[in-house]
Amino acid sequence: MLGQASESKKKIYQIIYGYWQSQCVYTATNLGIPNLLHYGPQTVEIIAEKTGTKAEKLYVVLRALAHLGIFVEKPERVFAATELSELLITDDSPSIGHFLMHITEPNMWDGWRELESGLKTGKVPFEIAKEQDFYTSYMNENPQSKNLFNNAMSFLTAEAVDPLFEVYDFSRFKTVMDIGGNQGTLIANIVKKFGCQGILFDLPHEVETAPNNISKYGVLDSVKIIGGSALESLPKGADAITMKYFLSVFNQEDSIKVLTNCREALPQDGRVILLQTLVPSLGAPVEYPDGTIPALAAVQMMITNPGGYWRTEEEYKNLFAASGFKLEQVVYTGTSLTVMEFSPC
Repeated sequence: MLGQASESKKKIYQIIYGYWQSQCVYTATNLGIPNLLHYGPQTVEIIAEKTGTKAEKLYVVLRALAHLGIFVEKPERVFAATELSELLITDDSPSIGHFLMHITEPNMWDGWRELESGLKTGKVPFEIAKEQDFYTSYMNENPQSKNLFNNAMSFLTAEAVDPLFEVYDFSRFKTVMDIGGNQGTLIANIVKKFGCQGILFDLPHEVETAPNNISKYGVLDSVKIIGGSALESLPKGADAITMKYFLSVFNQEDSIKVLTNCREALPQDGRVILLQTLVPSLGAPVEYPDGTIPALAAVQMMITNPGGYWRTEEEYKNLFAASGFKLEQVVYTGTSLTVMEFSPC
């Protein structure tokens, strides 16, 4: 019994320390320290000089991160990279470092501070804190945050592509439209892998820079980029529609609007392919093998979105049924991403 109590107390302490850890990692990543140490070990004095920080104070943070395994501390206050810090490099392609900084940047923490207020008032915590919505006005006025968000989403998509393509075949579709596809990483990979045509559909300000990203995959001529709102209408011409995490931002009423527009845009034999991390049902494991805890991520969605949250498999099935779709199949990718394929009734 004493051992159980000790383990319980240890877990509580780990939860308490959680935001200390994330803020130390955020600060180091934002300063570009993983990028610097990628090229070799350096003294804290040299790191401080390159990052414009005070060596004595920086040492306290780097020592803590070394104890967490992010860096390695060597004699003479020299710090070196580790496998963990290599994941946080941000001066190359989109990485988990971009996702880290998007989730833990100060403006996002402002929203989390208003969680209790949001629970009591029903308002969006981020909007209480910033007096503007996250996806439009805030993003437009904060290009650095928008860039972090875009890179974070591109990273998450790139991570999911290979496992997804191993278990789900898009080659049976002539044209695939990705709704809420941000910079087009998913649709570009689908078009490149399966040789179909693609349509990228998202809010106008989201797709402004998508051509630059899609061109990296050599398929820009095969992807039509369209700006608009899925709550209003969707272009026709696709026989399959993909949505990766997209419905997470909408409440029940708006989700049904989006799905109704999908049904109107699709032919009778068309498909909606929902790509989503599902909240486990009661009694199922709460954490995916990659470390994702969907129920916790659902709170993050609630911080920034009016009514948006991650749902269970059954909840998505019912949501689509209310919108005139039936479930055709569920495909598990082996990652936190699940495929749910629906057809019009």
